[in-house]
Parts: sequence; C-alpha cells; structure tokens
Amino acid sequence: MCSSRERRRTRGEIACAECRRHVVKPSPVQLPCSTCVKRGCGMLCPNGTMPPGEGSRFVGIAEDYLRRKMTKMEERMHSLEDALAIIQTNSSNQPHPLLINVPSPDDTETETEEQSKTINEFNRYGLIDALGSLHLDSEEHSGAVRSAVRFFGPSGGSEVEIVTEASTPPSFPQDFDASYLPDEINVFYKSFPLTPSGIPIAPVQSMIESFLPEIGRATLLCETFTEHLTWMFHIVSRRHIIIELIPAVYKHLRNPSQSREYGPHDLALLFIVLAIGALVDFTLPPYNAEGQLYYRLARSALCLQPVLTNRSIVTVKALHLMSIYNGMSGLESNLENSYSLLNFAGQIALQIGSHKDPSLWGFEGREAYDRRVSFWNLFAGTLWQSLVTGRPPVIMPDFIHCQYPTEIDEITFQEGEVPLGFGAWSFRYTVECLAPVVQVTQAVKPPSYQSILELDRKIREFDVPRSQNTAHLEQTSKEMQAWVRSHYRELTLLFLHRGFFAQAMTDYPSDPMRSPLGQSFLAAYQSACVVLDSTRVQYSLQPILCARVWRIWSYAFSAAVIIGTVAMRRLGLKLDPPPFEKLEQACSLFKAAAETSSRAKKALVSAKTLFHIFVR
Repeated sequence: MCSSRERRRTRGEIACAECRRHVVKPSPVQLPCSTCVKRGCGMLCPNGTMPPGEGSRFVGIAEDYLRRKMTKMEERMHSLEDALAIIQTNSSNQPHPLLINVPSPDDTETETEEQSKTINEFNRYGLIDALGSLHLDSEEHSGAVRSAVRFFGPSGGSEVEIVTEASTPPSFPQDFDASYLPDEINVFYKSFPLTPSGIPIAPVQSMIESFLPEIGRATLLCETFTEHLTWMFHIVSRRHIIIELIPAVYKHLRNPSQSREYGPHDLALLFIVLAIGALVDFTLPPYNAEGQLYYRLARSALCLQPVLTNRSIVTVKALHLMSIYNGMSGLESNLENSYSLLNFAGQIALQIGSHKDPSLWGFEGREAYDRRVSFWNLFAGTLWQSLVTGRPPVIMPDFIHCQYPTEIDEITFQEGEVPLGFGAWSFRYTVECLAPVVQVTQAVKPPSYQSILELDRKIREFDVPRSQNTAHLEQTSKEMQAWVRSHYRELTLLFLHRGFFAQAMTDYPSDPMRSPLGQSFLAAYQSACVVLDSTRVQYSLQPILCARVWRIWSYAFSAAVIIGTVAMRRLGLKLDPPPFEKLEQACSLFKAAAETSSRAKKALVSAKTLFHIFVR
C-alpha cells in the first residue's frame, strides 16, 4: 500500500524521491517536476529513483546499467551450475535436483500467457493453410496445349497429394473404344449437357435402347448395385428400378409400336445404374468395358431431353449417380467430372425446389419419402465432397426447408429394400454435425477454438446406431452397413481437427502436445488410427468391393498422412497405438489394394515415401 509520504508526493505537496535524493528544490505543483524532466527521468517522478553509479543521469544509461548487472548475475549463475554439475558426477549418475528444469509458477504463468496469445492469434488469422492451393495443369492434345486450373481448399490437403502424385501409368482402366457405336450416339455423348440441334431425337433414343442388355442381365446388375452400394448412399430405390422402371422400358422394347411410359432421363437413370452395377460386379474385372459402355449411353440419353430446361427429380438422381460413377471409374482425371456433376445435380435440385419439403407441392406417402431421401443424400454427398476437396458446397443448410424422413417412414417404405447404411438418423447427423464441420473448415473468418472443441463434444455425444447381429453377417450390404457406422463419427472428427493438427505440428514441432491446439493433435491422430484400423479389417472381409470404392481410399489416405506425419517427426511421445506400427499397416493395406484399385495404387506411393523417411 502507498505510504502517506508517497501520497503527498503524488499530490505535489513535497519533493519527489529523485529530487530529495539529489537535494534539489522541486516545483511542488507540476508533475512530473521540471528537474526530473530535464534529467530525462520524468517517468520515474514522483516516487521512483535512478539507480546509483556514474553516468546514470538518463534512463538509457540506467537500462545499460541494469543489463550489465543482469549479465554478470547470469554468468555467475551458470558458473555455479557448472560447478554443481561437476561435483554431482563424482557421487551419482543422476542430475542434481537443483539442476532439473522444474517450471516455476512464473514460468507456468508465462506459458499460459503464450498459449492464450497463440489461440488469440489463431482466432484472428486462422489456420496456416486456410488459403488452400491452386494447381495449374497442362497437357498436349493434337498439337495444342490445353491448360486447366484446379483449386483445393484448406481441408483438401490429402486430396491434393493423391491427385498430383506422380506414379507409373496404371494398367487400368483401359480406354473405351467407342468407334463401333453409331455416330449419333457419340455426338450426343460429346455434346453433354447440351442437346445437339438438327438430329431427330426418337431414332437416337431407339439406337440407345438397342444396347440394353437382356432383362435378366439388367435385373442382375441392378440387384448388384443395390446390394453392394446401398450402404454408401440411397439415391434410387430397388422398388423404383427393378419393379417399376425395368418393366416399363422392356415392355416398350417388346412392342415398339406402343408409346413409351418413361422419358429420356428415366432411360439415362437406368443406364447409369447398370453402369455402376457393372463396376461392382465381382464376376467382371475392375473398371470393365461393360460399365464404360453403359455410362456412355446414360450420358447420351440424358442429352435427348434438354438438361438445362426440361429437368426433374429423375435428372437430379441421374446426375448424382453419374458423379459417383466418375469417382469409381479409376481415372484420376474423372474426379473433377465427379465434382462438377455433383454440383450440377445440386444446382438443378435447387432449381426444381428439392430443398423445399415435398408436402408443399402436394406429394405424400412413398413419393414424398423418396424425394426427401434423395435430397438429403445429395446434400450429404456435397458436404463430404466439400471436405475432401476443400471447396464450398453448392447447397447451404440455412436455405433448406425439407423435412427429415422419419424412422416410421423408413420402416414403412423400406420394406423389401436392401438395409440402409445411413438411415433416418444420418439426416439429423448431417445437419447437426457434418454441416457445422464444413462451415468451420471452409469459412473465411476462422472460428474460435472453443467452438471447435464444443463441436467435437457434440459429435462424440451423437448416438450413431450400431447394426444388429453383426457377428453373423451374411449379406454384403449388412456387413458394409456395420462397417460404415463403426467409424462415421471418427471420420468426421478427422476432418474437423486435421487443419488444427497441422497447425500444432508447425508451431510446436518437437512436442505438439504442448500446443494450445494439442487436443486437436491427439484427436486427429486417434481418429486416423480408428479409420485406418476399420478400413484394414473391412478390406480383409470384402477386398473386391472395398478396392472398387474410391472414397474408401481417399479417407484411408487422409488417415495415413496424419499417422505418417507423426511417425516421420519421431516426436518421442508415448502414443497409443504407436505411429510407426500404424504406418506399416497403412503401407501393407495400400499395397494389397493397389493390385485392383488405381486410387490405392497412387496412395501407396505417398505412404511409402513417409515410411522411407522414417526408417532412414
């Protein structure tokens, strides 16, 4: 507390401490006094004094004096520490207790202040890679150089590595030879999404329909499609394809004189289901020519009716499935087509009002349920694509007025259908957990780290239903359903924390756990291990199907990059499980899948690079 003399100095009633030390008469009213101002120590007036010694009249000299004194004290301290260490080595192999670096309360307070400062700087400037990256590609075609630009945002880091990774030319897939198809079909294929002018539509549609397989083969491919992929998405129901669409199309083929009960886009929907069904037909090789043929016919059929003007919910479904086919086609160049087609489907969905509830337009029952399911699957697909590429989604949650399909609706209308991987619960998860993750990872203005931790808690507390009777699964669909639900939350957490993981590794390279973002470092690593482990186990159970689904390997590679980064740094942290062990498992997994998966083959190159850096 201040003494009465200090209070009197502050009021200017008596001489300041420095004037009293030098026995100088002050000006008692003015503060700081004129004498201290002349001496250059006005900031010390009225209660402070200059340090003793010659030449200490100015504050600059005083600072030099204190600095020299501190240096001498540090030299003395280090000399004493060295002497103590020498004496200790003569009596023990352990360091002297006084030489052990135990942080003092002041040090702890300083570290807390530094962490608070780091978090404040993060809240102001965001992640180190928040800008993303722009890739310029060029290739020579028919003597001309074609250029293309691709953007990957902050959450698309692993996608950048795997897409741009240089590797040996894959032995699959083979280029499709379309020379035997009628010229009209090839013209319609190349004109997508426009409809060529001057070519009659009806004859071209008949040409396309002539390439339909026998009804038995078509039914088998559609059954394969629903059995092997309904765990991943539910865009079109088995009932619509097999019970409604196939009979209508083949009825016209048997009697061409009758008018068609379906439109060109319905035909395109059937062909794209056949194309994807061929890709996951275990009796056919990966990326087979049959699937490529049906995809070509689907795209041509879509152009029979102007996509930009005469579109419907069927158009959206066909485009969504075409996006999935491009992702599974085995060609890295088709991944950009996958992105564009999914965005195109989203734009048309908004144009036809799919984001509004079907009940507003008079739809009810099964039709309303199918429309809701189709829209929410499309919305979830755009969100996951946004996380993988780092690009903003085409559909924003704030403008959605479509109700969730209820569990009662699901029980009622899914009777006779293949079990869903993502049921009614997933639509609520999409809005409450997945959409906020996209928002915080893609936003220009960075969120507070506290909001990230709050979102982490919300995701962990969300109840993801487990599949029943998982010990004795016979159907592929049930087995894949159990697998995809087993790590869905961890996959979301991986994308939530991945950017903060990189920030912690950058700011604290020797011990990221000391970072104020250390929780994200640990959460990303643990989530990556869960994703990789579940993928490895499921690949051992369903190797053929897993190898043909490209998203499985995109997510597994994202997990492997996180694990490999930790292993490569040799941090010395006791992490469970050990990062090097997990990196070895990742390399083994990619090596096994690389025989039939082009995406796993490219991921193997990067995974091996991380492994060799570690063992070097």
